[in-house]
Amino acid sequence: MLRRPLHLHLRDRGHRGGTILQHRAMSSLNLPRARLARGAFFAAALTLLLCALQPWIAAFWGEQLAWWVRALELPGQAVRTAAPQVEWLWLPVPQVDIRLPDITELGLAAHGLGVIGVWILSGWLPDPAKPGMFLLRFAALLHGLSVIFFLLVPASFPHSLDSHISAGLRQSWLLILIAPWLLLFTYDLFPFPAWQSIALKAVTTLFLFLLAPLQYASHLALVALCGPIIMPLLYLLFGMMVPVLGMVALYGWGMSWHASAPTPTEA
Repeated sequence: MLRRPLHLHLRDRGHRGGTILQHRAMSSLNLPRARLARGAFFAAALTLLLCALQPWIAAFWGEQLAWWVRALELPGQAVRTAAPQVEWLWLPVPQVDIRLPDITELGLAAHGLGVIGVWILSGWLPDPAKPGMFLLRFAALLHGLSVIFFLLVPASFPHSLDSHISAGLRQSWLLILIAPWLLLFTYDLFPFPAWQSIALKAVTTLFLFLLAPLQYASHLALVALCGPIIMPLLYLLFGMMVPVLGMVALYGWGMSWHASAPTPTEA
C-alpha cells in the first residue's frame, strides 16, 4: 500500500490531527460563467468609455483644482498643462505652484506637542471607541516620524507639493480604471440582476471621479497651511486609503441589495 508524502499528509490535517474536510460551500460552488461574461462586457465598455473621456476628465480635474486655489485664496496657482500626447494610463495633470510656509523650530515644537497630545488623549477614549484610538495613534506615529525627519534633515525631503498632487491624481485615475474589474471578480460572482451590477459600477466610478479633485484640493489647503511636514501623513493615511475605503463602503451597500435566484444557465 502506497503511503502519501509527508507534506501532503500534514497539509490535510488540522491542529488537533484530524482530517480537514472540504467545506460544503466549496463543494457546491459553481462558477457563474454567464454572469461573469456579462460583467466583463460591462466592465470593458465602461473602461473604453473612460478612456475616451480621459482628456475631458483631466481638464475637469485641473479646472476644479484651479477653482479651489482661487476660492481658498491660496498663495499660488494651479495651471492646467497639456501633455505631449494623451495616453490611457498616463493622465495629464495640472501644475501646482503654491508658496509653502517655512518650517521653524517653533512650528516643529508645536507639531511635536500635537503628536504627544493626540497620543495621550486617544488613550482616554471609552472602550467602544478603541478602534479610533488605534487609528489616531497610528496617525500620531506617522506624523511623529515626519517631525523627527524635518528636525534632523529637512533639506533631504525629496517631494514637492506638485509631485504629491500629480501622483495622487494619477493614482486616482488608475483606480477608476481598475474599479470595474475589481467589482467583476467580487460582486458579479453573486446572483445580482444585471442592472444592479451596472449601477454599482457606475456609482463607484462617479464617486471616485468626484472625490479626486476634492480630496487633493483639501491636501493643497492643508499643505499650504502646515507646510510639507504634513505631506507624509496625507499621502500614507489620507491618500489612496480614502477612495479605497469609499469603494469598500459602496461594495457593502451593493451587497445589501436584493439578489435574485440564479438561473439554470448560471448555476
